Parts: sequence; structure tokens; C-alpha cells
Amino acid sequence: MYNLNIERAVLSSLLFDPYSHESETVLSSLSSYDFYLPFHQHFFSSVYQLIKEEKPVDEEFVKSSLASDGKFDEVCFLDVLSANPISNMQAYINAIKEKAQKRSLVTLASTVKKEIIEDDGQPLEVLERTMKRLEHIAESSTAKIGRKSMAYAVESAPEFICKEWLPIPKATLTMLVAPGGTGKTWLALQLAIRAAREDAGRRVFLWLSEDPEGTVKSRYDTIVRDVLYGPKQTEDSQIDISTEDPMLLLETRGRTASMSSRFYTMKRELREYDVIIIDPLLAFYGGDENDNSQARVFMQPFLNWARSENKSIIFLHHSRKGEGNNTSRARGAGAIVDAVRCVYDMEKIYVTKSGKQEIDPLSTHMRQMTLTKDNYGAIQYLQNYSVQREITPKKSAPAFEVSYEMQESLEMAQI
Repeated sequence: MYNLNIERAVLSSLLFDPYSHESETVLSSLSSYDFYLPFHQHFFSSVYQLIKEEKPVDEEFVKSSLASDGKFDEVCFLDVLSANPISNMQAYINAIKEKAQKRSLVTLASTVKKEIIEDDGQPLEVLERTMKRLEHIAESSTAKIGRKSMAYAVESAPEFICKEWLPIPKATLTMLVAPGGTGKTWLALQLAIRAAREDAGRRVFLWLSEDPEGTVKSRYDTIVRDVLYGPKQTEDSQIDISTEDPMLLLETRGRTASMSSRFYTMKRELREYDVIIIDPLLAFYGGDENDNSQARVFMQPFLNWARSENKSIIFLHHSRKGEGNNTSRARGAGAIVDAVRCVYDMEKIYVTKSGKQEIDPLSTHMRQMTLTKDNYGAIQYLQNYSVQREITPKKSAPAFEVSYEMQESLEMAQI
């Protein structure tokens, strides 16, 4: 669980050349708590403080600093001075950090046992605290920034699903924005069916928290029969749904926000799916929709999840009132739209009659889809930034068509 010789070697190297690149790496990668021996923790803190205060870092100053804090131990101090400085510092840093994490995990295990057995804690509450502690331990690793020369970078074009109908990029976030009652669920179900039919091995999950199961099933069958015009294929076995109440994934305490352990539970439960559709975004949010800092905390884990596991994650989101001016009308903080790579705004199709905008009675089954954000190049498949797509069955609007035709006849008679 610890190696005092490695700790002494690192501290001796700090004292030998405190302003070298290797020493800077030590000071930026480790904290005092990564050392096992209390004296080594104090020694590291003293060196760090001396450098911060731009004071000399040598045997006398470190000794004086330790003595002034009542932390000086002559035997331990001599042990550090007698250790040989090292050059391959990164390997030693990794060893110290690894053992520190092991000790942290052992301590965490003891804490969990105490909270469950001695304190009779609630399992879900203990689990939630444990997940956050595990995250903290993981974040303390010595992970380095992966770098590669551009000469060795491999070019690859973004991939899409449903690119012949409504291109959705893989391995990132997409958002479908529309006012209430516009047909977002109809659109989501048709996307799911088309995505499944495209690839027999593709799994799709829809969490449609605003509609009961019976309604979802009825719309699903109607789309297959009256929109896609054909019998069911293999999609039934590829598509799963949930109409349960949404999980609130963002936790706020004062001005701070963090993702709940429920998000990691969700990731585990949905690991097998390639396409994940969540309706609506704000029902899973749990924070202030207009707070950019909270929105970033919420959206970034989803983006990381999509990238790391090559998933197409699609949020259904409500729009605000007013004109979009060629930008999305998505509600809430700008950080919500900033995090996604592709945004479609959906609205009903209108015509101008007597100087006023009215819903086109001949197009009640159609929706105008406008590509308002396109970081991955969906336009190359869509061909136009604004397209019309059939969302509901055409036969669902005969009454409007008759009314429209009668009105047209009356107007012609008057002329």
C-alpha cells in the first residue's frame, strides 16, 4: 500500500533541483496527501510553499519551514537527504499515485461498511455518496493529455444514421427542437424505426416520459402502417421504450452543481444501445434551465458518453416563442445548444391567407425541418437547410382539406 523508498527519492529530487521540468511535473501531478508518511506530506507541502513564495528551496529553508510548523523530524529528514535523486520521475509519480488510490479505495470500503452496518444508512443514499467519492478518486489520477503529431493523425469523415431522411451524426449529441403539440414524439418514433431498419444489428432506446405506453404503441404502429407504408420488419426486436417518470440527473447545492449517481446508473443500463432518444431534455435536467454553468455540467457528461461509446444521443427539447433568425429557438441556456453538434428545429407548415399566417390544411401531416446547427456536415446529405418531412399519416387531415377546398371555391366565386 506504500513504498517509502520511492517517496524519499521523489522528495530528494525536489530538493536537489526544485525548478527543473521534472520537479514541476511532480508539483503539478501530486498532492501532499498522495504520500503515505506524514513527514513526507509535510516535506512536500513545505517545498511547494517555498516555491510559491519564491524563496530558496534548499536544506536549510526546508528544515526551517518544517520546524516553524512543528513538523520537523530529524531522522526522517536525513532519510530523505540520503536518498538518490532520480531522472525518470514519471514512473515514480505513477507509483506514488497508484498506491495513494489503493489506500483511498480501502478507506472508502471501510467507510461504506460503517455507513451501512453501523449507521444503518439507506442503500441508495450510501451508493450515491460512494459514486461521488469514486469519481473524486478517479479524478486524482495522473492521466496525461493525449497528444499526436498532425503528421500521424488519421482523417475520417463523420458518420450518420438516417442520412437519406434526416441525417443524425454518430458519436455525438443531436437536438430536435419544437413547440409543444408539434409532433416531436411522432418524429422520434419514425427516426427510431428508420435507424433500426438501416442496420439489423442496431439497438435503439426511447425514453418518452411525456406519453403513456398505449399512446406510444398506437403511434408506432400507425407510422409503420400509414407513414412508412409497409409491414413491420425486424425493428420490433431492435427498439425498446420506457415511459417511466424521468430521472433528475443534475443536483444543485447553492451555486454548485454536479451530476447525480443516477446518470452513471443510466449509462450502465443503456450500454447496449447505439441510438438513445430522450424526451424531453428538461424533464431530466433538474436545474435552472437558464443557468449556463449548470447546463454545461449537465451536457458535458452526455457528450463524453456519446464520444467514448460511439452513441447517437438525441434530445427532444421545447422551443421558445418568437423567430429563430436562422438560429435555434431552443429554450434555456445557450450552453445547452453549444454542447450539441446538430440541431433541427421543427414546426408546422404555414400559408399566408388574407395577409395572415395560417396552418396549411393540405400539409397538416408534414413538418418543416430546419437545420439550425451543423457541426458535422449533415447538409451534404440533407441538401437544403430547410426541408419538409411527413410526420403523421396524410389521411389524418381530410377534414382540413375539405374545409380548405370549400373556402377556395367561395373565394373564386366572389372573384
